[in-house]
Parts: sequence; structure tokens; C-alpha cells
Amino acid sequence: MRFFPRIFGKNAGERAAWFRGLIQRAAWQTELRQNAVFSARSFDTAETTPWTESWPMHTAPINEVLSRQLSVLRARSRGLARNNEWAIGYLIQLKDNVLGDAGIPLQVRLTAPDGCPEKKASAALEAAWARWGHSADVSGLGWNEVEALALRILAVDGELLYRLRPGAGPMRFSIQLLDPELLDVSLSRAWGGNRIRMGVEIDDDGCPVAYWLRMSKTGDAPSEYLSVGQHTRLPASEVRHFFIRSEPGQRRGIPWLTGGARRLWLLKDFEEAAAVASSNAAKRQGFFVSPTGEAPSGFADTFISSALSAAKASGKTLTAEEMRELNAAAEKFTTTVPGQYDTLPLGYTFQPYESRWPDIGAETYAKQQLRGWAAAMGASYVTLGNDLESVNYSSARVGILSEREHFKSIQALLIRALHLPVITAALPCLILSEPRLKLSRLADYQNALTWQPRRWAGIDPVKEANANQINITLGLTSRRRVILERGDDPDEIAEEIAAEKALWGSAAPPETPEEEGGGDEKSKIFA
Repeated sequence: MRFFPRIFGKNAGERAAWFRGLIQRAAWQTELRQNAVFSARSFDTAETTPWTESWPMHTAPINEVLSRQLSVLRARSRGLARNNEWAIGYLIQLKDNVLGDAGIPLQVRLTAPDGCPEKKASAALEAAWARWGHSADVSGLGWNEVEALALRILAVDGELLYRLRPGAGPMRFSIQLLDPELLDVSLSRAWGGNRIRMGVEIDDDGCPVAYWLRMSKTGDAPSEYLSVGQHTRLPASEVRHFFIRSEPGQRRGIPWLTGGARRLWLLKDFEEAAAVASSNAAKRQGFFVSPTGEAPSGFADTFISSALSAAKASGKTLTAEEMRELNAAAEKFTTTVPGQYDTLPLGYTFQPYESRWPDIGAETYAKQQLRGWAAAMGASYVTLGNDLESVNYSSARVGILSEREHFKSIQALLIRALHLPVITAALPCLILSEPRLKLSRLADYQNALTWQPRRWAGIDPVKEANANQINITLGLTSRRRVILERGDDPDEIAEEIAAEKALWGSAAPPETPEEEGGGDEKSKIFA
């Protein structure tokens, strides 16, 4: 009770200040409790702590970023594809797994109105497509070459660009693969009520209307298309432009190889530095320190002798001035060769730089970098890293099956980007080239088109064959589906089996009894 007289005994100003401080402390404590409750209900990723200040909190629209950085991304991606061993290996494996040795074959399953298969018409259309594929591109590339090049362009440049050329080629239709670099990423302007964004002319709905290509790289032949400045405007009906869209409204593609590409660059830089350091360590034995800083006797003579020998071999005679320069250079010349002892000038000492980083071995560092890059490529480290040292059946199955599903997705993308648009445009010419085919049935032919991408051998063929047999017996699948999953044509296999039966008869080969004691059964079999 003696507390209140001390408070109220003071003057009015002191009492007011005391009460204001009390209220401020109460408000401060209330704010702390509210902030604690708010932080508990917020996202940790959205918090900006001292150790996350360098983490960006805002992102620019995808098209704005691509308009500034696509040229750099493409240049670095092409550099990796030409010079980096791991990127080159990935492109090889991409082609082998997506296309294989036969590409993505066309299979036509045409049926008559009564439901019976029309084998002759189907075979005729497949034959016409095969003939057209001998010279599919205006430059003379075959279809298999076009497939492989288109897949590589998608991976390296991130987008596929080609032009339909009716009237060109032996069968009056061809395509023309174009370098995506021709589509000017820096061109953004208004044109005829539309907008040009990164070389693509779009309407109010964002649909492509035309493509603006650089004139400087399209050749010297005259063009019937509209030319504006340094660009040629090609209507969208004649051009096919495909890329994987990672965000809505995206106008240009992102090179696939740039995902995690910094890891590859750092790994190559690390390996080169480690190789140089190892080479220098193996060659350099030590240093001589002379009282005057001059090289010991014999060092300069060796250098001068080698220089004179090189000049004599090339048929050149050194002048007096050149000899003086050579002698001056020899006095301070040092080199790094196997078993070399170099000299240090007077008053200088050598202090090696020793760092405790990296604190891991070179092999472990390489594995970490390649694992990160393999994750960005959708492939397993075992495949891209070419590392089978610690692989067992279970781990290989998990990794390989996952990457095979990724390759299936790429096969579907390539079919949608290249195969379907091309054969849809070429189909009338293919029909006119075959007497058995009728142009009036164009829609029927188009609906009968299917593609059979390559598939892979099983990791354990015996187990998978037994599983397929059980599923067929239980009615959970069909032989046709099993054959298609294997990448083969069920109709071709059925015809081959029928031909073998006609040639060899229906008698099955004798089966060997499983047990030795089956005398009666054995006599029946071999009777």
C-alpha cells in the first residue's frame, strides 16, 4: 500500500509519464505475442532471416526473362553440347533411348466399314511414307536424320522450328528444319493490329499469327514473302514452332541442357584446375636459391641450345640483336617440365598456398555435381555418370524404370511436335502417290495412323515373361498389349507365326521331362 502514495504523491506530469510508460510496455508485450502467433501460422520459406537475405523475394515474368537471357542460355547450351563430355554423353543416350536405331516407325491400322482390317491399303500407306522419308527435308536429309536432328535441337536449343514446303521434293512435299536462332528474340513491336513478341506475331488471344525470321541467315534467294527491314514474315500456317511450356503465356523455349548446367561448368573448371595442379606437382621438384638470384650454370645454356636448335630446324638464322634478347630471356627463364628445378630471384622465397577446401575427394565432388545435373535432366546418375560400381539389381531397376518413363514422355512430345504435324500435311501427297489409296478416304487414313516408339528389354526378362504369362492367363492383359509394350508390331508377329506354321507345320518341338524317372512319359514324347 505504500506504493500508491509514492505514485500519487508526485506531480501530475510525473504521474502521466509513468502511466504512458506502463501502457507502452503493455502494448509492446501484446505486439510480441501477436507476432509470435502470426509467425507460427506463416510459411517458413517466406520469412527473410539474416541467412536468407540473398534469396530473391520477387520474380520477373517468364517472357521478360527470356527476352533478355535466351541468347545467353542458347549460346551456353550449344557450348556444352559441343565441348562438355557429360552433355555429349547425355545427347547420345537421349537419341539411343528415344529413337533407337529405327526411329519412331509409322504403323497404319486401317479397317473397312465392316470392321475387317485392310492390310493392303495399310501396307501401301506405310510404303508411301517410307518412300517420302528418303528425302524428307529440302536439303536432302532422310526422315531418320530429321528425327535425330529435331530431337537434338529440342534438347540444345529448347525449341523446334521448321517450315512446311508443299510442292517441294520428289513427292511434292517436304519440310525445312530452321535454326531457332533465326527467330529474332529481340524483336518486339506492334504490327498490323497485332503484337510481335520475341519474333512471334500474336493476336489478342495470344495465338501465333506469323513468325519473323532474320533475313541475314536465310540465304540469298529471292522470297515471295513480306520483308520488313532485316526480317522475313512467314505466316503461322506454314511454320511449326514447338517447345515445352513451363509457365502460362510463355512464348519461347528454354534449352534443356541449361538445367543444372552451372554444375557441369564448375565440375569442368574443377577438373581442369585439379589436373593442372597435379601435373605441376608431379613435374616440379624444388627450387634453387643462389646468392645473386641468377640461374645456376647450365640452366641458361640449356634454354639457348633448345632455341638455337628450333631456329636451325626451321631454317632461320638469328641476328645479333635476337641473340642478345635470347641471352637476356635465358637469365630469368623458368619452366615446368618433368623433373625440373627452377630458380628463385635473390631475396624471394616461395610460399605455397594451402587451402582446406574442398574437404572432400575429387571423386565425391564429381559425383555430387553429376547427381544434381542428372536430376535436372530427368535421368538417373547411374546412366549419366556412367558409374556402375555400387549398383545392384534393386537400385538399378528403380533408377532405370524412372528414367524410361521420362524417355516415354519425350517420345510423346516428339510425336506431337514433329511426326503428327508432318504426316498430316504430307498425307494428301502420300495418297496421290499410291493407286490403291483414295483421296476421298483422307479422314479414315488419318484416323488409322499410329506410332510405335522403341521400348527396352526387361531388366530381368525371365521374371517379366512369367508375369506376362500370368496376366494373360488371368485375363488382365492381352498378347497385343504385351507385344506393343515391348515395342514390336503384333500384326507382323502374327503373320510371321502363321508363315512359320505353314512352312514347318503345326507340330511343336518335343519337350524334355523335368524329372529323370519319367520313363513312360519320355517314351511317349520320343515315340
